[in-house]
Amino acid sequence: MRKPALVLLALFAFVSVPSIVPTIAVGAPSSQFLRRPDVSGDRLVFTSEGDLWLGSLERGTATRITSDEGMEGPAFFSPDGAVLAFTAEYDGGRDVYVMDVAGGAPRRLTWDPYGVTVLGWSGDGMKVIFRSDRGTTMRTRLWQVPSTGGPAEMLPLPYGELVSVHPDGRIAYVPMSGEWQNWKRYRGGFADDIWLAAPSDAGAVPAFRRLTDDPGVDTEPVWVGDAIYFVSERGGVANLYSLDPTTGGTATAATSYDDFEVRYPQTDGHVVVFEHGDGIGLYDPATRQAREVTLDLHSDRIHARPRRVSALDGLDSYELGPTGKRILVSARGQVLSAPAEHGDVRAVAVDPGARCQYPEWSPDGTQIAYVSDVSGEEEIYIASSSGWDARRVTRDHVGPLGPLVWSPDGKRLLTSDREMRTLLVEVATGAMTTVDQSDRGGSYDLVLSQYRFSPDGKWIALTHLDPTWNWSVHLYEIATGAKTRITSPEMTCYAPAFDPEGKFLYFLADRQIDPRYSQLNHYFSYDRKLTKVSLVTLDPKTASPFLDKNDQEGTGDEDDEKDKDKDKDKDGAKDKKDGLELPKMTVVTDGLALRVAEVPVPADRYHTLEAIDGKLLLEVAVDRDEDEGSGDQLLTFDIEDKELEVLVDKLDGFDLSADRSKLLVRQGKSFTVMDASAREMPKDEGKVETDGWVMEIDPAAEWRQMFAETWRIARDFFYDPGMHGVDWPAVRAKYEPLLAAVAVRDDLTFLQKQMVAELNCGHAYIVGGDQERAPRIPMGYLGVDLEPVAGASVPAYRITRILPGDGFDLDSRSPLLTPGIDASVGDFILAVNGRPVSLEQDFQALLVGLAGQEITLTINDQPSREGAHDVLVQPMSGERRARYYDWVESRRQYVTEHGGDDLGYLHIPDMGNRGFEEFAKHYYSNLGRDGMIYDVRFNGGGYINAMLLLQMSSPQYSFFKPRYGVSWSRQDWAFPGYSTALCNDQSGSNAEEFSDAFQRLKLGPLIGTRTWGGEVGSGGGYRLVDGGRVFIPNYGAWTPDGTWIIEGRGVDPDMVVEDDPTALMNGRDPQLDAAIAYLKKKIAEKPIVRPTPPPFPNKSTGGSDQ
Repeated sequence: MRKPALVLLALFAFVSVPSIVPTIAVGAPSSQFLRRPDVSGDRLVFTSEGDLWLGSLERGTATRITSDEGMEGPAFFSPDGAVLAFTAEYDGGRDVYVMDVAGGAPRRLTWDPYGVTVLGWSGDGMKVIFRSDRGTTMRTRLWQVPSTGGPAEMLPLPYGELVSVHPDGRIAYVPMSGEWQNWKRYRGGFADDIWLAAPSDAGAVPAFRRLTDDPGVDTEPVWVGDAIYFVSERGGVANLYSLDPTTGGTATAATSYDDFEVRYPQTDGHVVVFEHGDGIGLYDPATRQAREVTLDLHSDRIHARPRRVSALDGLDSYELGPTGKRILVSARGQVLSAPAEHGDVRAVAVDPGARCQYPEWSPDGTQIAYVSDVSGEEEIYIASSSGWDARRVTRDHVGPLGPLVWSPDGKRLLTSDREMRTLLVEVATGAMTTVDQSDRGGSYDLVLSQYRFSPDGKWIALTHLDPTWNWSVHLYEIATGAKTRITSPEMTCYAPAFDPEGKFLYFLADRQIDPRYSQLNHYFSYDRKLTKVSLVTLDPKTASPFLDKNDQEGTGDEDDEKDKDKDKDKDGAKDKKDGLELPKMTVVTDGLALRVAEVPVPADRYHTLEAIDGKLLLEVAVDRDEDEGSGDQLLTFDIEDKELEVLVDKLDGFDLSADRSKLLVRQGKSFTVMDASAREMPKDEGKVETDGWVMEIDPAAEWRQMFAETWRIARDFFYDPGMHGVDWPAVRAKYEPLLAAVAVRDDLTFLQKQMVAELNCGHAYIVGGDQERAPRIPMGYLGVDLEPVAGASVPAYRITRILPGDGFDLDSRSPLLTPGIDASVGDFILAVNGRPVSLEQDFQALLVGLAGQEITLTINDQPSREGAHDVLVQPMSGERRARYYDWVESRRQYVTEHGGDDLGYLHIPDMGNRGFEEFAKHYYSNLGRDGMIYDVRFNGGGYINAMLLLQMSSPQYSFFKPRYGVSWSRQDWAFPGYSTALCNDQSGSNAEEFSDAFQRLKLGPLIGTRTWGGEVGSGGGYRLVDGGRVFIPNYGAWTPDGTWIIEGRGVDPDMVVEDDPTALMNGRDPQLDAAIAYLKKKIAEKPIVRPTPPPFPNKSTGGSDQ
């Protein structure tokens, strides 16, 4: 973290209870969160404000010992207490560092491409233990690196995430840890358990034994003598327990807190320290007493100090003024009014501790409406254009509100809310009228409905989500409350926009159904360019502007047109209301749906539509290559000439002034104001000066607001209005006092997670936000496994494996397999770009910053400089795909080796695009086999399970026989053999839906272990003021028989097969073995017989003889 400049004194207040197994509540909140403590005699190390602090238990003081912009911690004392090993982000990545307790600069031990977490020390104190995904993509592994530097080696475990090593070499470890979950009282298939690995003879597989099997979480083991202390939720709230690994037996509670959980215990072999609430607890096994540790910390709380930031870094919305002279900017919960060209940047809505958003100019430019939660709930406010005299318009509203739209006369506003309503608000009184309500949606995104006032202010065009899940366009008359449907329920229609005169209502319609045949699976898909532009004439007497013209002489039409012009001048084309001129409109709702016409523009991926004088503005999504950047295009369509042109390329959004004369165009962080009628983007004119878009933020006030908003988001959107039986106001009361201890954004994230975890559900996440992180330096990858060679004449690394990648994806293979590169398995790497390798440093250190660059490797077939040669290669920018394909290919070969050629294997890595890609690669090529293994282990979910099962469960009901060759079927995606599926604790979300459906469809047995148990979904998350996101589940899964499924428990397989660590260490895959055995047995009992065609019919007599 940034080095502190000021010193303030803060006293931590704790209460200690002298009872055995005491229960202590946190009293007055401490001034800082104290995280991840470790102890060595009198000394204590912990993380606070993102830095490491060293404290004294006897003196009760602590001093900051690191100060970097990244995060440092957790830290662990070496067994002799002389050295600290810790995780740090000094150079952007998360790596292992060591530092003398007496002082000195940290020394880096790893250059890990995947990021590490330090977990402690080896029993002899010579090595630092950490976890990392290096070398694998499926399970996290435990590694150890010499504290003096050098290559890391794996612990003799198949996988693991938490560990404690006894001085005699015994290893207590947790194979999979759910610490990433915000889920209290969890009982799903991913629940932590503690295992023991006892050392065997040198080079032999350890003896493994499970120590805990409680349905809940047993985790974070530490050795105190020959006893293991750990955290368990078996009593509800997580507390400290102990057990004797030699005798087994029942675990014994050491603490009995009923307020905040015990987290992350550590020990020096005498006492155990741990997180509790916002502070540190200490348990003494000798006295069986626990107490809270009292410390005085000196901190300037620099991360909580107000600071100035650019609105561009946290932009929520922007709106051009009615005539294009000023711009409203919404960012970080504040609203600014900025000039398009000349003038000052002024604050419109700046309420410390509140979020102001959705600002909108009134049509005459004198007022600004916005939504604010300054009252504790979101309400509508209106201020003068100068930002003064803000008044509250609505009252007693509960829940979030959506974007605002003014009526042309400035007397009404439109908005939306959590109940999927479109609301009409009277500006004078705040009265709300429900214009429309859907029973579908329920998303955080309140822009469920799109709504527009007509130019005369008497009508509202809006979209509604139908029972068919299609959007439809409707017209609502304010005077009568009558609503008229315009579009067909058979298609999705949206983005309604009136033309300036109120003659037409334009909208977008997904009506271009263009099937595309797939050669891969002989199936059809649909082109994404399916959106067309439509219009409806509001007056049946008004002709479509796109009818073909037919000029005639002597018909008298010329005189009729002149008379119309005279009447128009005499009567006036517009009504005047309060000084505003509004056009006269004639709307006939009878037959409205029959007056829909198509605008002659080609179908495309349009998503935004505006109508101005003589033109349409269309924003369209564009597919681009990676090197082309990103952004949409803004197109203009000339109604008279029927010409479609690109106005702006690489567009990130636009806004139209109320008088429709000016456009505000956004491209990245650049803004331009231009004439709406322009035919091309101006080169230099109209550029908006954004240097002044600066606002002062108060982090502590923002943290309070985001905490309250997180609580409200859960209240308003959690799928169960009963909050799973949790007293939600009481939860807020429990955690809100701890806000006083928040000193950095990570503290707030931790507090948010603790709060939402009380809902006892999956898919509840808090991510992102305004967190300080050091810039990450990209690293190159060779796509190889290396082995250090000791005792050679020069330092060298032997190539033990070169990753071949996947035949479909050549970019995933090691660059050493590039044709012409002279390098093979068994060769030795001696240098990188002329720098000799070192056995006292991680090899990956030589590849920092070299991704995608040409580098020189010095290689030899022996560990010697003599006879060495140089090869030029280009390192990969990542190797996760290469590692994944390597694992999949090893499973495929395993099936062939143990099951024969009759069995197929298909791993589905996720239920998204990548999973569908892998399915397409390997499903159809295996259809000729007699047995198939579908593997959804390690599949975190997505949304495509139904697409896959549709093909897997399809029967073959007819065949065709040609004159030559074999018969074929039009159902050629159907698999006619026996199937089974594999699942495990890391099969989550949609992969669990797949597992459950696989059983219900009786496609074959489900084999493995119980799945994660997360079957409530949370969509794309709700954005907070600093860019963080809150994911609160807003829908849950149930079956037609009225049963909630999967959530909280997971899917139980038909055949339970544990990942036996001994078998895994010996190269076996027990779950795959079970699937192979099942399929071989089924095929042996009843071989698959391919249908054969019947005899050809004899129709010589003219009959229908078969």
